[in-house]
Amino acid sequence: MRPSLLASLITAALAGACGHVPLTSLPKLSKIDIRTTQLTELRAGISLPADIRPLPGGITMTVIALPKDGGRHERKVVLEEVRDAGELAKLPAVAAPGRRFTVFRLSNGDAARIGAFREEMFVGSQNSGNRGSLALMAEKACRLGDLSGKPIQMTSYLKTSETQDYVLLTRDVDLREAVRDADPKVDLAAAIPPCDA
Repeated sequence: MRPSLLASLITAALAGACGHVPLTSLPKLSKIDIRTTQLTELRAGISLPADIRPLPGGITMTVIALPKDGGRHERKVVLEEVRDAGELAKLPAVAAPGRRFTVFRLSNGDAARIGAFREEMFVGSQNSGNRGSLALMAEKACRLGDLSGKPIQMTSYLKTSETQDYVLLTRDVDLREAVRDADPKVDLAAAIPPCDA
């Protein structure tokens, strides 16, 4: 039996908020096998308003293993922005006017570390029945101007060796509302500082 892979995006600058995976994405996401997916092909795409920028080191991925006999094990790595012109030229047109689409990947070293963790937790008969999940987090971002009272909507995508294309994870998650729900005391202007600060 295949370990389940729930790909969820938990996002907000310095705070967490859950987005819901659209039902239309579930068949494609169900093809992902955490035991065999090619980690070097994994991509996370984030569409944000053009004036909100993820900062280097600000997008992380956590692989979580839930053994059948209890417990929780996880490995967290920082994703790096994809800057290869050839790869970027092949991106689907997912960003609307006034938005910026940024793609992230695992470094080769982190892909190897996550691969070793995967072997330990999901491969072999002793690990049959272990469940797993993948969480993407935006932990650091900046802004090019003032935050108005309008929603700060984020849309996220995941691409793996099984999906072969970018699959919608969340659509128009309002970061302002997500931060408020996570912690009403958080000052969004402080959590997403000006880029030149």
